[in-house]
Amino acid sequence: MRYQKPILIVAGLVVIAVLTLISLNTIDRRLAGDGTTVEGGPPDHELAGAVGGPFSLIDGDGKPVTEKSWPGKYLLVFFGFTFCPDVCPTTLADMSETLRLLGPAADRIQPLFVTVDPERDGAAEMKEYTSSFDPRITGLTGSRAQIDAVLKTYRVVAVRRGEGDDYTMDHSALLYLMGPDGHLKQVYAHDMEPKAMADSLRDLVGG
Repeated sequence: MRYQKPILIVAGLVVIAVLTLISLNTIDRRLAGDGTTVEGGPPDHELAGAVGGPFSLIDGDGKPVTEKSWPGKYLLVFFGFTFCPDVCPTTLADMSETLRLLGPAADRIQPLFVTVDPERDGAAEMKEYTSSFDPRITGLTGSRAQIDAVLKTYRVVAVRRGEGDDYTMDHSALLYLMGPDGHLKQVYAHDMEPKAMADSLRDLVGG
């Protein structure tokens, strides 16, 4: 019986972790509907207040940045990692096409790609990766503690799968549009067509 207490503690921690992932995934589904399109208007008031907020990270030049580093601009935020085999590169390519379709209205938006894998994605790696899609996309990284904090702020799920250096990351794949006031304005599924996203963004940011 001497092992019963440690076993119960471990079991309790597992239950807490599972419930946390379920809660965050529920928010994901409520934000982006069925995960393929964004239906209707902006997120409801409850969710808009629950997503986003202050962060402190590092850009591709190694410079500290916060959510206030782009005053007057909307932030289009996507989370991923440079070793991502499909969703991340496809989403960033679509983001680049969306910016092209927006024309001058794109100047009102700062696209951000935030890593969920800071152990492999340093500032230089992020800059090289994002510049291969569009120079307007800024890659952000930081310490493990900084990344964990921004993941929590944006209610992003990120789980490491695999051992050693040969691992991947399962993560939420939504794009968050934050207003100049710091509040969530809209959420887009990662596979939304660039034209549809550009039309939506133009309505929201003007132009």
